[in-house]
Amino acid sequence: MKGDKMNIVKYNNNLNSVGLRSFTAEELDLLMSICHKLKDKGTEEIKISYYDLKKLIQTKKNPSLKEFTESIMNVNRKLLALNFTIVENNEIIQFAMFKEFRTNPQNQILTIAISDRFKFLLNDFEVGNWTRFELKEFMRLNSNYTKEFYRRMKQFRKTGFWKCDIEEFRNLLNIPRKYRITDIDTRILKPIMKELGEEYNLKIEKKYGFPGGRGRSRVVGFEFRFSPERKEDIVIDNEKNSDNPISLSKPGKSERKEEPEIVPEIKSRLTEAVPEQEKEKTLREKLKEKIDFNNENVRNLGFICEGIKNLPKLKDSFEKLARKIERAKEMNIQLEAIYNLGEEDFTQEIVELAEELLASKI
Repeated sequence: MKGDKMNIVKYNNNLNSVGLRSFTAEELDLLMSICHKLKDKGTEEIKISYYDLKKLIQTKKNPSLKEFTESIMNVNRKLLALNFTIVENNEIIQFAMFKEFRTNPQNQILTIAISDRFKFLLNDFEVGNWTRFELKEFMRLNSNYTKEFYRRMKQFRKTGFWKCDIEEFRNLLNIPRKYRITDIDTRILKPIMKELGEEYNLKIEKKYGFPGGRGRSRVVGFEFRFSPERKEDIVIDNEKNSDNPISLSKPGKSERKEEPEIVPEIKSRLTEAVPEQEKEKTLREKLKEKIDFNNENVRNLGFICEGIKNLPKLKDSFEKLARKIERAKEMNIQLEAIYNLGEEDFTQEIVELAEELLASKI
C-alpha cells in the first residue's frame, strides 16, 4: 500500500542452504523479523520489545505473554539444533547463530546479538550474494513449505530462474525421506503453486533422467521459472537509515550529450588515424568468460583448501577461501541462468544485473 513503511529482510545466500522446515509458520515469521532487526548491526547487542516484534509479524492470534515468550525461545532452541557447522581436522564443530539470546518476560524485551562466526549472514553484503524480500509478503504465506520455497525464489529474483536436483530440493525444504514424487506433488508443489503461482507466473518443470545410468526414467530435478523482479519493484536500503527503505522508480532516459558535428573530410581523416580496434565481445561471450574464470578459481582454491584444511594455524585462511568458493559457485548459478536466456529475455534489468555480476569479484 502506498505510503506504508516497508520492512525488508536481507541476508547472505548461505542462510538459504539451511532448511527451516521444523519451524512453525509463526516461528519463521518471528525469525525473519529478528533478521530484519539485526541487519547491518554487526555483532552489536540490540534490544527488541515484544511490542515491536508483534507489530512486525502482525500476529492474528494475540498470544498471551507466556505463549509469545515461548515462541521466541522456540526460535533459538530450533536454531541451536540446526546444522550450522564447520568441518575442521575431521571434527564437526557446531556454532550457535546468536551469541546473545535473552528474553525478559517481565520487561517484555528480547536482547540479541549475532555470533562472530555468523556475522557475515546479516552484514557485509556483496553483489549477487544476498537474498532480499519484504517481510509483510513473507508473512502472508501460509504453508511452511511455501515460505521456504519463497526464500530460495527470492535469491534468484532478478533472473526469474532456479534449478536444482531432487536431492538438493529435498534437503533445502527438509522434505521427509519417505515422500515420493506423488507426495511432493500434492503436499509441497501444489500448495506452492496455489500461493505463488498466479502472482509470480510460476512455472514448475520436472526434469527426468536415469539415475545410475539405467532403469526407468524418473524425476531427477526441477526447473522453476517465475516473473523476475522489475526495476520499479526493487526496494533498496537507505544507507543512512536501514529501517527506512526507499523505492527506486524507473530511471528516465539520461540526456544524451550532443556530439559536435564533424564534416565528412575531418571524419575521414579521423577514421584513418585511429588504429583498428579489437571487436568488442558480446554480453553472452563475457558471461561465458566469467563463468569459465569462476570455475577455474573454484578448482584452484579447492586445491589450496585441501592442502591447508588440517593446519590449525591456517584455519582462518581456510574458512575465507571456503567462503570464496561458495561465492563463486553462487555467482555462477546466476551467470549461467542469464547465459541460458533467449535473446528476447534480455531486458534492461537483466543486462544491468549481468553487468553487476561481471564487475564483481569473489
